[in-house]
Amino acid sequence: MAISQSTFSNIGGAVNDLFGGISDIEQGQAKADALRLKAKGDLAEASNYDLASGLAKQNEAYTFGSTQLQLAQQQRSQYQQTGAQSAAISGAGFANTGSALDILRDSAMQGSIAKSVLTQQGYITEQGYEEQAKSYTTMAAAARTDAAGQENLANEAEQAGQTGAIGKGIGAALDVAAAIAPFFLL
Repeated sequence: MAISQSTFSNIGGAVNDLFGGISDIEQGQAKADALRLKAKGDLAEASNYDLASGLAKQNEAYTFGSTQLQLAQQQRSQYQQTGAQSAAISGAGFANTGSALDILRDSAMQGSIAKSVLTQQGYITEQGYEEQAKSYTTMAAAARTDAAGQENLANEAEQAGQTGAIGKGIGAALDVAAAIAPFFLL
């Protein structure tokens, strides 16, 4: 019996489907590898954001400590200034009344203003670092979420490649069956 053109066509379709199935697997794997590489980059990015967040939290703590030291220095300076003024007034033979009290009150008020400014500046700087830490923490979480999404897409790409290969394998089997069926119908 002679081999018909449709038999050759069916065998050609089977070979085409087999190679197409292999191609689907390779394409799915290549896409999955690319997505996993991106996920690794996202995780590295998240790690860097975690480091930056930690540094911002340390800066916040350093600012608090620095502000406390500056306040202590300012209070000491204030105490020295009012003490020196009081000693000067007493040494000059003046009583702590009238203008002398005005000078002491003005010094105390200037000291209070300086203390308030230092406290407020320290608080503003601390809040800036706290906000920075929160921002970095949020960006790290977003990068981790993106990495998880990339991993899911990679798994789906692999599965799609395998599913395509299975479908083409079934098509190849049907083409082979169609090619050999005439030999059994004799």
